[in-house]
Amino acid sequence: MWSVFLFVRKRFLRCFVLLAVLLGAYAPCNAAEGRAPFASLLAGGLSPKGLGGFYSTPARYAEPAYGVAYYWMDEVEVYSWSLSLEFGNDAYRVGAFAAYQSMDSLYRNLYSELLFAKSWAKLAVGMSYGLDMDWVPGDAFWTRHRFKWAVDYRWNQIAVAGMLSGFMDEGVSHLSPIVGVHWNSDESVSAFSECDFDYLYVGASFRWKFLEVATSYRFPDFAVAVLLSFNGNRYGVSYARGFKHNSLGWNGVHVSRWLKQ
Repeated sequence: MWSVFLFVRKRFLRCFVLLAVLLGAYAPCNAAEGRAPFASLLAGGLSPKGLGGFYSTPARYAEPAYGVAYYWMDEVEVYSWSLSLEFGNDAYRVGAFAAYQSMDSLYRNLYSELLFAKSWAKLAVGMSYGLDMDWVPGDAFWTRHRFKWAVDYRWNQIAVAGMLSGFMDEGVSHLSPIVGVHWNSDESVSAFSECDFDYLYVGASFRWKFLEVATSYRFPDFAVAVLLSFNGNRYGVSYARGFKHNSLGWNGVHVSRWLKQ
């Protein structure tokens, strides 16, 4: 048992060193994600697999599934509901994501996104279109259009990815770049590092049969998030908790089901 632990630790340390080398030229950096604007995605926005979100890449490999999530903040009336789904095979991935956010009686937001990815053995490219609708109850209402362009390249256990995204009314100069590296050693350990040139996110995930524990950290302006997930018979239930420096914490519950390909 001890030898297995040492082996896993050595592999993880090697991965972390590799991520630091690959991304050392991009400090300071960031990759924030979540099914609510105030929540951080523990799997990383550039993860090669997973259901979609506001910050997630469309260049992913198909893993047909659907899920619903509920996020809320501590001590304030801010919450978000979201629904995501995807289907496809080894050659393509099609998905959709929709989220509703409410902040007291002052503000509402409804965001919906459609995405498509073309995939090969080692490469996936994708794009998405999002419609963002914001309104103040009984007052103003406005809409915005958002696009994402992304690529993901897999080499052995390493996935290197990048994405550009932005709202059309802000112009090309305001496009947001994100780059990242994900490492999956086997079915039990994974790690990632992502950045968007403002913050750096690093994280790791450990899985034992039906249980998964994941953590992520943001630098600078330190933040940490922890996720506990139970999976079995193609169903998954998870709870996430996030803490931010000089800010309120957040909570999230997510239920998903994987479909047969």
